[in-house]
Amino acid sequence: MSNYTPKMIEQIKAAAPLNIEKARALAADFGLSHRSVISKAKHLDVEYTPAVRKAASKPAGPTKAETLAAIRKALSLPERSGDFTKAELAVIAENIG
Repeated sequence: MSNYTPKMIEQIKAAAPLNIEKARALAADFGLSHRSVISKAKHLDVEYTPAVRKAASKPAGPTKAETLAAIRKALSLPERSGDFTKAELAVIAENIG
């Protein structure tokens, strides 16, 4: 059993190449979700152009490496890269306790 009538299928084919805006408009007309329309279009081999996704922006703030370097500098620990050693953690614990 299909949710799509032959008339709906013709409308999808007529809207080719399909994109997100067209899929949403058709979905509103059909009373279905835009994802369903996109899925049906792909099943019918109707060309679909996906929306370009924006890259997630990084939150502003210090990195882990910058934070570790600041702690090392504040406690006069030797400068190096990487996580704290057991000895460095002991010094930190003494200074915060």
